Amino acid sequence: MRSLKALLLGTFAIGLVAYTAAAALAVAAQAGDRSVDLALGPVGIVSVVERAGATTTTFGPGLLLLAVAGGLANVGVAALIRRRADRRAHGVD
Repeated sequence: MRSLKALLLGTFAIGLVAYTAAAALAVAAQAGDRSVDLALGPVGIVSVVERAGATTTTFGPGLLLLAVAGGLANVGVAALIRRRADRRAHGVD
């Protein structure tokens, strides 16, 4: 149950930060009349394209990938902290 909680909270937190950063980047690109294409390899995160006077902003599946990776990293760190705390509680350290 602890691992599930760590996964969900980490996924939500990193997803929120990634979405906020991507939205800020998109707003800055639109304000500067620039095109931006941010991707992790073939997986797109955010794309801002200016065509014929219209600006199109697309948030890709890379945001979900970043969120899940952050959640998994949070599970790993939580397990490490839990293991170290258990060793100290039992006097093994």
